[in-house]
Formats: sequence, structure tokens, C-alpha cells
Amino acid sequence: MPTFTTSDGVELRYEAFGDGPPVAVLQGGPYNSCDSLIRDLGPMAGSFSWIFHDYRGSGRSGSAPQDTYRFDRIADDLDELRQHLGHSSMAVLAHSMGGFVAVEYALRHPDACDRLALVGTTPCGKPGPMALPLLRALGPARTMKALAMAARFLVLWSWRRPSIEKVQASSAPMSVTQEARRELRAKVASERMPPVDNDNGAHLMRVMPGIDLRPELPRITCPVLVLYGSRDAVMVAGGQMHAHGIANATVVVLPDVGHEPFIEAPDETFARLRSFLAGQ
Repeated sequence: MPTFTTSDGVELRYEAFGDGPPVAVLQGGPYNSCDSLIRDLGPMAGSFSWIFHDYRGSGRSGSAPQDTYRFDRIADDLDELRQHLGHSSMAVLAHSMGGFVAVEYALRHPDACDRLALVGTTPCGKPGPMALPLLRALGPARTMKALAMAARFLVLWSWRRPSIEKVQASSAPMSVTQEARRELRAKVASERMPPVDNDNGAHLMRVMPGIDLRPELPRITCPVLVLYGSRDAVMVAGGQMHAHGIANATVVVLPDVGHEPFIEAPDETFARLRSFLAGQ
């Protein structure tokens, strides 16, 4: 397992393989590791030089001080990994929470970011700006289902000690806003990796509702692909925010797809990503 040490002394696990232009991949989370997207992106393995890593405090990377579990610091870790691997620049592909890291990377290291593929991401975690766009995308039936799952968590889980099982229960209302169409839900459930008990998880869960990168989006000048599923209500709202804020964005909406386009609509998703990442 290759590792490198950041400038502030944190050992990070990474995986780098393949030929062609370098593409760094940023997974969602916070209870996740890079293994999920190594598997999901397997069909694209021969197309590019892939770079994956576990964020500080995630997976098989080392823990770090809590105050360094920030998306700007994680973006700087990625740039240090780029330098460690000897790339002058690279494309970045992000899914879900990884979008916060990717946008920070494009803002903080613009000369090293060739292009940005944002798959099911949002630039904003604040409840206020997200509420109305989310409800419009969700619709009344799924809104009621999400509220019922939230009530169930409050009654059965909110008072229990922290555990992976509690994390899974707390994510149930969000899962409703992201769910695949009915005939694909069993497939998604079977192929999605279980949560990882990351040291950074609880801290990142607390900070995400305070993030709003929308004012900074116009500073991103590299080519950007914004791709999301029409059933992924949070990311429908977020994708529209990206499209509004980034002048050089191409938007692709996958009809009747939820939060896992790599699993739910692999052919179209991989075709779109190959073309964009190759600069076509």
C-alpha cells in the first residue's frame, strides 16, 4: 500500500495506476474510503492515469488534528500528492461530498487543475439556500417519506451512543432524497460499500451544513462537467447552483437516476466522463 506524508506530517494512503492523462478521483463520505470509487470506476481503468487516496482521517490514511479536517486542507493534501507523483497538472473527478474538495482544489490550485468533473455534487451545504430547490426536486411524496424516516431516527436512534449502525440510521432520510428508481434499489444496495468508521466523519458531518462555496464559483475558469441524476434531489439543487455559478460548465442530467450514476447508468455516465476527461 503506497503512502506519502503531507507537509504537516499526516501519512496518506493512495493508489495510482493506468496510462494516459492523470485524473485524481475524490470520493464522497464522510464515512467512506477511496476503495468505493476504485471499484465503481473499474470499467474506465485503462483510459487514464488514475489517482485515488483516502482523505486524512479516512480509510487507511492516518488520523490528524480535528481542526485540520477541512475541505481546503484536504484540497491542499491532494495538491501535495500531485507533486509527490510528479504531475504538473491533472483533471479532477469528484462524487458527492468530494465535490467540496474538488471546488476548493480548483479555487486554490487553478494552474494545476486542467478540468473538473462534478458527479452528483453541490457547492452548498447550508440548509437555508438548499431547502426550496431540494423540496421542488423531491416532490411531495418523497418529502413525506423522508420526513417519516427522520422521525423514525429521532425516536429509535437519536438517543443512542455513536456507532456505525447509528450513522446508517441517520443517513436514511438523505437516502430517500437520493434513491434510485424502484427496480434498481436492490442493485444499488448490494453494490454500495458499507460505511467506514472514519476519524474525520463526525467532524465533517458538523461542518458541512456551514459550507457555501457559491460566491467563489465564478473564479473557476477550467472546463467543468456537472453531471447528476434527476432523482438525486439534493444534487439537482446543487447541480443548478454549479451551472449558475460556473461560466464554463457543461451540464448533463441523467433522467430517472439517483445518487449512484456509476451503478445506475454506467454506460452513459462512463461515456460522458471519457469524452470530457479526454478533452473532446
